Amino acid sequence: MLLAERYRTIEILGHGGMGEVYRGCDERLGRPVAVKLLRPDLRDPLTAARFQHEARAAAVVRHPHVIAVYDFGHSNGEYYLVMELVEGHSVGRELTLHGPFDPEAALDIVRQVAAGLTAAHRHGVVHRDIKPDNLLIDADGSVKIADFGIARAPADPAITSSGLIPGTSLYLAPERALGHPATAASDVYALGCVLYQLLTGRPPFEAADPTEIMCQHVRAEPALPDDLPAPLVHLLRLMLSKDPADRPSPAEVATWTYDVPADAPTTELAALRPARHWRRAVAVLAAVIVAGTAVTAGVLTDQESNTPLAPANVSPTQPPRQAMPAPRPTTAPTVTVTTVVTSRRPRASSSSTSHPAGKPVTKAPEHPRKAKPKKPGKH
Repeated sequence: MLLAERYRTIEILGHGGMGEVYRGCDERLGRPVAVKLLRPDLRDPLTAARFQHEARAAAVVRHPHVIAVYDFGHSNGEYYLVMELVEGHSVGRELTLHGPFDPEAALDIVRQVAAGLTAAHRHGVVHRDIKPDNLLIDADGSVKIADFGIARAPADPAITSSGLIPGTSLYLAPERALGHPATAASDVYALGCVLYQLLTGRPPFEAADPTEIMCQHVRAEPALPDDLPAPLVHLLRLMLSKDPADRPSPAEVATWTYDVPADAPTTELAALRPARHWRRAVAVLAAVIVAGTAVTAGVLTDQESNTPLAPANVSPTQPPRQAMPAPRPTTAPTVTVTTVVTSRRPRASSSSTSHPAGKPVTKAPEHPRKAKPKKPGKH
């Protein structure tokens, strides 16, 4: 198929809730591209507006760790979005295939994503759906943020359904579960959930009902692994803080090393504090949970049907969390389209090595699964 007399689709690479992604070619410039097409059954005005919103939100961010957007348009009855082609696959796919990452590789991935988030937040764009399936590993090992379908950008009007929370319950920040707007700190919390999953093979909270997962984000403390370097455990605690003001900035996460003392203070994020009194809101929700009253927020939307989900009638998507000798893949309700590209690279070494607290991370490894050895030292 030739779109706008320029973009030719070659083969399908992945499916999602809102569209399909194809390997394509920009015949005018002679370069490979990824082309996302809106699903035929979702070509209503609201979904088309959301599709265009994704293009605008991603296009304003230009950074090596954010998927580049080249073009958006309508041709031959098709809405299309032209993007940078990543010759690899998602972090979620890597987890499914090979299980948890070693600590240094996990930290390297999170640092790269945090650098991309820093650039996005600088432009006022909050992603709102950071998760393993939306992080793509390129052939050279670099990680790129994809799928800005529900991102919040300053210039775009609200296009989500009233009363519903856009995002994925497994990675939803506590303030968002309580109905507060998403901020940069919300993306940091979601990235903290990703770091937890990279290290353990599963997200910090699991339940059959998305509403229960949201409640756990608000009231429960995750069980932190006790066999990790202390600075990495400290980073997890900070990123998963219930109060947004206690979390580090994306820029701090992007420069985090094993040299950081366990009692190091974080930058005060006063601008990210919710308008309401945070701890009072947590206490109120806890009381509601104890009384057996259902949380009145919904999670938008199911990955396949794109249908809004109400807590009262959500079908279980996964069993309750159990202690298991090996990690298992996790799925959850989501709003976004996962851009998954098949990798042709051979699998790198999967050996896992714990790193001492005094060993700094100074350079991104060539591949997230295989880090080069480094000499001890301080930054």
